[in-house]
Amino acid sequence: MRVKIDPLDRLASECVRRRAIVIDGGCQRCLTPKYDIEKEDGSIYPAWKQLQTSHFIGRSNKAVRYDLDNLVGICAGCHIYLTAHPLEHVEWFKQHLGDRFEMLQGRQHQTGKVDRNAIYLYLKEQIRILSEL
Repeated sequence: MRVKIDPLDRLASECVRRRAIVIDGGCQRCLTPKYDIEKEDGSIYPAWKQLQTSHFIGRSNKAVRYDLDNLVGICAGCHIYLTAHPLEHVEWFKQHLGDRFEMLQGRQHQTGKVDRNAIYLYLKEQIRILSEL
């Protein structure tokens, strides 16, 4: 059964994909750059929308569902590849997070209700900061 995507998922996804563009210029795994694309009507299709959000620990785990350490912005090809190769997925996340990997592993076992309002405010602020960079 698929986990329903809610507005907070969309906000976390936007944040992590914008972060990938600011930090890595594109896909956080293969480092393929992404650029804003000007459409025929003159509007811009932003680079961050060309990435997908990948969760290391699945969205059904509410403790880390919106945890930015649990999310990366990657291209569709890398997303498909990592999903099909779970051992490489683990190794890549370990390398990507470094010391933070063990802390993420611990946070996934937290119990209690997450404060969705605090998460919303945090993500909105992160997006604001990333938009200014």
